[in-house]
Amino acid sequence: MSVINQMLNGLEQRGVTVATGQLRTVQISNKYQKVQFVLLAGLLVILAALLWRGVNVPSLIAKQPVVAKAIPVAPVVPAVSAIEPVASLPIKTAVMAPKVQPEKQVAPQVKMLPVARQVAAPPALPRAPAVPDANLSGAVKQVSLRQQAEAEFHKATVYMQQGRNVEAQAGLEAALRMDAGLDAARHSLVSLLLESKRNTGAEQVLQDGLKISPANSGYAMLLARLQVQRNEVDQALITLALTLPYAAQQADYQAFYAALLQRRARHKEAVEHYQVALKASPNSGVWLMGCGISLQALGKNDEAKETFLRALSSKTLSAELQAFVQQKIKAL
Repeated sequence: MSVINQMLNGLEQRGVTVATGQLRTVQISNKYQKVQFVLLAGLLVILAALLWRGVNVPSLIAKQPVVAKAIPVAPVVPAVSAIEPVASLPIKTAVMAPKVQPEKQVAPQVKMLPVARQVAAPPALPRAPAVPDANLSGAVKQVSLRQQAEAEFHKATVYMQQGRNVEAQAGLEAALRMDAGLDAARHSLVSLLLESKRNTGAEQVLQDGLKISPANSGYAMLLARLQVQRNEVDQALITLALTLPYAAQQADYQAFYAALLQRRARHKEAVEHYQVALKASPNSGVWLMGCGISLQALGKNDEAKETFLRALSSKTLSAELQAFVQQKIKAL
């Protein structure tokens, strides 16, 4: 401003010194003054603009450090980092957008819950028949034991064919422990023991079988024969008598029982059982001979002789027995 004032003062001084009478110069000086005024005004505007920039730019620059002081970060780095996160936000949101899909995947799981309930519901239905289920499980266990026993029996049979009697006996005994009613295994075990001359063991196996199945006439007859071999005729009669009610129509059983009764001189009972057997097989020479012996012992010689003749005519007797019967006929 001092420069401008000096210029104005200089112009005023120069204007004062100009002669008043010189009108032309006055007019020229007035025009010159206008031009100077315009120039000065322009200079003032330019100076004002320059001064404004000079004042405001430093002020703006001065304001930035103030902000930097508020944030404990370098002034240049925060500016760049502040811009980068803003630019990266759309990218992150674009990448994170697919993450909404897992939420959609959760929805089907919620929809599937009724299906799971439907699948879990059926097991509740069979709760009513609780007792039948227990019976069925018991039946399955019995079948399983029978299958295991049969498997052991078949293995033992193979051992017997191979001559491995020790393994065969162990297998048969195991089969009977699993299923005592497996008759095939019991018969095989008795045969194996008899072949090994272990009659006592065979008798025990037969007795165990009769305890389980007292109506088994085959066990009773075989056990009675083994007992007779030991001269235990009375014990053999007891064995046969126990099973006799189940063997009333078995001719072999009746004849064997009659023969043992005859050995104990119980001839009347012997004749009765021989006659039962002969009804089933009337041409059995041995049974006819046995019946004739008991009839003769009872003093019924005519009936005895007739019976002996029937025995000879059957032609089923051996040569020795035929000679024996002929002697009996002659004695009568």
